[in-house]
Amino acid sequence: MLDLPLSEIPLVFIDTETTGLAPRYGDRIVEIALARFRAGVMEDFYVSLVNPECAISPGAARVHGLSDADVCAAPRFGDIARDVRARLDGAALVAHNARFDLNFLYHEFSRARVAPPANLALDTLTLLRRYFRFRSNALARVADEFGVARETAHRALADVLTTRGVFECIVAELKPRTLGDLLQMQGGSIDWTDDEPRQDIVLPAALAQALQNHRKLFLRYLDEYGAESERWVSPVEVSMKKERLYLRAFCHLRDAERYFRLDRVLEMRVAPD
Repeated sequence: MLDLPLSEIPLVFIDTETTGLAPRYGDRIVEIALARFRAGVMEDFYVSLVNPECAISPGAARVHGLSDADVCAAPRFGDIARDVRARLDGAALVAHNARFDLNFLYHEFSRARVAPPANLALDTLTLLRRYFRFRSNALARVADEFGVARETAHRALADVLTTRGVFECIVAELKPRTLGDLLQMQGGSIDWTDDEPRQDIVLPAALAQALQNHRKLFLRYLDEYGAESERWVSPVEVSMKKERLYLRAFCHLRDAERYFRLDRVLEMRVAPD
């Protein structure tokens, strides 16, 4: 496969929209799209909303415009996992910021108990950073620089087709003969399991464990008025606002979703098995 001309390689362009930024802390896919091309001809395409079984964060909703109501009746990823995997068979994958999409897919396949694929993967973002000098490497900005027509941004199928247009422009500039040539230019295939946590956010071990394993968490918490309370929560995500870390979680004491400032947590522990 590595020695074959790019024109002979099936390329699957893929994009996901998600509930947030970190699958290791419980974020999930809410939309997936892929398009399979060979020699410039589309052989297949697939697009589906996905019920993430958790809430979409406000930040993510602002990016892709999807709400919890939009995806509540959609299939779960486990319902479509085998179909998605079959559509990737025998192809090299192409995405913009591929580590993001592949990381989410790896977690979703694993959660669905479907063996994650190990396709070779190309990343337009990596290639742009290595060989081009655009002011911004955001997909929409680069597409405009290359003169690639694009539709609604930040929805999966539109971004897939835009990525394909940008990829074709990159290949025209770099002129690789084979898939192996392009992978060498990139510095190797993108790792599906590249799942390093953000270095600027270090979570308490109990919280990281609860998020990763979807476990309840006991909190002894001091509110803004100095009142102490104890409660069990189901963590959803951690975010930073004005240099403070907040936990978004379903509070079983109040039977509602709440935000908790981590510096006000006096004690936390994970629920026993």
